[in-house]
Amino acid sequence: MTEWAVLDAELSAWAQNGLTPRFWWRDDDAREVTPALETLLGLSDTYAVPTHLSVIPDGLQRDLAPRLRDAGYAYVLQHGLSHINHEPKGAPASEVGNLRNLALQEADLRCGWEILQTADLPRLLHGFVPPWNRIGDITRRHLPDWGYSFLSAYEGRGEDADIVGLTQIDAHLDPIRWKYDRIFRGEDKMLAMLIEHLQERRSTDSRRPIGYVTHHLQTDDAIWDFTDKLFQRTRGMWRTVPEMQKEA
Repeated sequence: MTEWAVLDAELSAWAQNGLTPRFWWRDDDAREVTPALETLLGLSDTYAVPTHLSVIPDGLQRDLAPRLRDAGYAYVLQHGLSHINHEPKGAPASEVGNLRNLALQEADLRCGWEILQTADLPRLLHGFVPPWNRIGDITRRHLPDWGYSFLSAYEGRGEDADIVGLTQIDAHLDPIRWKYDRIFRGEDKMLAMLIEHLQERRSTDSRRPIGYVTHHLQTDDAIWDFTDKLFQRTRGMWRTVPEMQKEA
């Protein structure tokens, strides 16, 4: 049995139990319209899959807002300010890490938010995605005070204890192997990861979303092909951030 057949069987098991998986899609590092972004938006429109673009405010180009207004399923989250590492040498990269002055972090995030608002980006959500998926614990606890109601990093990176006023829903599946020349993990590996998450949720918490995170600027044809096949099999199972916040 191929891994795709195993996925089909797992999805059938959900349906037989009257359950539907909850998937969501995040894509990082948008600033402008590119051929890669057009590929992403094309997939989103073809399969009616909401995409949540983590937009870097610094360097944002004017062509992005009008293009997204024509996209039926694109939402915007804030991706730091400039995607610059402020941690000291030897520490894991972060723009909003534990070692940076909190007042400077707040000033940067407020500046970034103002840029996104001024650009009049459609479906701009009060959501924050930390560059490199890393955020200091103190910074995280201050996000609701700074106007954010949603946070997304990557599962297993940092604290995830509940914070009043903040919904945190991380990503779980990244098709890029960042430490190995930034290449595709491969269909079998991705499907094995996905099936493991599905089986775990079916037996414990079927309402818990599974996050798929891409980086359109560093996505090759193999990843786009995998994404296309995945969307074909999971039509109608993809959620928006506002929907997930209501369901949380």
